[in-house]
Amino acid sequence: MCYHFQTSDMLEWLKIQVRVLEAWREDIASRPDLDFEMITRLEHHYQWLTAEVLNLESSRNYRGQSSKGAALRAV
Repeated sequence: MCYHFQTSDMLEWLKIQVRVLEAWREDIASRPDLDFEMITRLEHHYQWLTAEVLNLESSRNYRGQSSKGAALRAV
């Protein structure tokens, strides 16, 4: 069973994970020594997680719950 506070907390945690991935993307963009395959995997993961968070946010908003915190931007 998932209560509202758990859902809200989980969504906020997922948003933090997206921000961590954003910071990692910025870091590797300045490091040409990294493997292109790793960069590609990171980008796919970032795109997937961002889309999932946006889907969860719109699902919450659709149900009439207020969104908490800053909204993510689509990439």
